[in-house]
Amino acid sequence: MIRIVRARRSEYFSGMTPAWIAAAALFAAAVFFTWWANRSLDAKITVCPLKLTSGIPCPFCGGTTATFHLATGEFAAAFRANPLVAVAIPLFAAWSLLRLGFGMRIVTPLSARAVTGLFLLPLALNWVWILARR
Repeated sequence: MIRIVRARRSEYFSGMTPAWIAAAALFAAAVFFTWWANRSLDAKITVCPLKLTSGIPCPFCGGTTATFHLATGEFAAAFRANPLVAVAIPLFAAWSLLRLGFGMRIVTPLSARAVTGLFLLPLALNWVWILARR
């Protein structure tokens, strides 16, 4: 079902538009600023726009906290903060290492619709878990 094939390392960057790069940089800056403010100023900053406006947590609420915990090696605490982010970040790192470090990519015969469903199902389950925990 899933195959690993050789690929040029430069293909990793082919889909990165300036908007994608800017979004990744802004995310990293928001995570760093939130970490700094929460640690240094003892602030309790929430960066989720849905939670700020409606009070309802989004599927990624706790993601920044999970990222902090992953960065410090606290995997159980990261999983408690947001299971999806705690699993997705190491998987993304492994995927990037496979692609950039070894020049390999993952290929699947599944349709785009099936792959989208496989990404949306964990997102929905994570949101249910976050709402139930609230």
